Amino acid sequence: MIAIVMIAFLLVALAIYAPLFNERSRLMLYAFAAVVLILLVSLRHYDCNRDSYVYHQMYEMAPPMSLLKKSFSEYNDKTITEFTYSALCTVLKDTSNPERTNFIIIFALYALLGVSVNLYAIRKLTDLEFLSLFIYYSNMFFLHEMTQVRAGVAIGFLLLGVAALRDEKYVKFCVLLLVGSLFHTSVLMGFVLLLFRNRRADVYLWSLAFSVCVVMHLLKVDLFDILRLIPFDFFQYKLKAYIMLQERENFSINYLNFSFLVQLAVTVMCFFYREKMEQENKSVNILLNMVCFSSCCYLLFGQIPGFAVRISEVFNSSLVILIPLITKAMYPKALSESIVIAIGALLFYINAFRSEIMMFGYELIF
Repeated sequence: MIAIVMIAFLLVALAIYAPLFNERSRLMLYAFAAVVLILLVSLRHYDCNRDSYVYHQMYEMAPPMSLLKKSFSEYNDKTITEFTYSALCTVLKDTSNPERTNFIIIFALYALLGVSVNLYAIRKLTDLEFLSLFIYYSNMFFLHEMTQVRAGVAIGFLLLGVAALRDEKYVKFCVLLLVGSLFHTSVLMGFVLLLFRNRRADVYLWSLAFSVCVVMHLLKVDLFDILRLIPFDFFQYKLKAYIMLQERENFSINYLNFSFLVQLAVTVMCFFYREKMEQENKSVNILLNMVCFSSCCYLLFGQIPGFAVRISEVFNSSLVILIPLITKAMYPKALSESIVIAIGALLFYINAFRSEIMMFGYELIF
């Protein structure tokens, strides 16, 4: 865990001092930080992952290479997860490598892809890349790259899609989301952003929507019948899995958790400073619509906590850009930077030490 804390201090130092360097030096420092994060994931023992049991199960259930060679469609029908993970497991199982080696390869590849795509997307979306890098490390890295490795790659493609949507490259946006869905199908929900492509985030509309979601949550309005009308077999399969998980574990969402309160506070601040932010970043309205949609879904689908959390996590990835943008609008600058770093530090403390994300700690593969 010492390495995890040291990297946090390193990223804070980069966020403060890297802007003082020229463009080439900043790019080199950014690439160095990316390598450090990739190594941090790659060198972690694969059984330290909270979801390691699930990944082992999916590894064992990956169909044989003979079926993949025989028929792609038949192979895809036999998989229980996204094609990329299943196919990688199939290929590695066909080698003479021991299982331990194969899992090291799997997590190293996902670390390389997840960190690289997310950090590339950050640079496409903001010029505050080092502050965003610290927020990414504090709020997304432990959950996605260290745990939900498939979702980490997929959300990176979603953020790249936001950049394409900002530039009105709709075909590119769709292609990026489809590529991301090969790693985790949850990213397909990003297509809802097409509804907001030319819309300025409306504070009154989202306030009304959020209020309606609060009332529906308090009244415990049953949404299952509506969700069951969605005519996609894979969606229904996932929905059933979330419902079964809820029936088995019977857990609930604490809506006063720090991360959600920060999300709401940042949303309010972004609406307050929106005009200044719009002058600095053309993606603000898309990102603001994303985080509002995330908050509404978090409340609306509270009866199925796993489903609500999954949707929220996909869309609140926008916070990695929105939180640092506060420094562009709030003065004095030293105060706004201190607030952003403090938010990142608190999120880091919660994700690394207080949540169940790092429940197995950190152990090297050696």
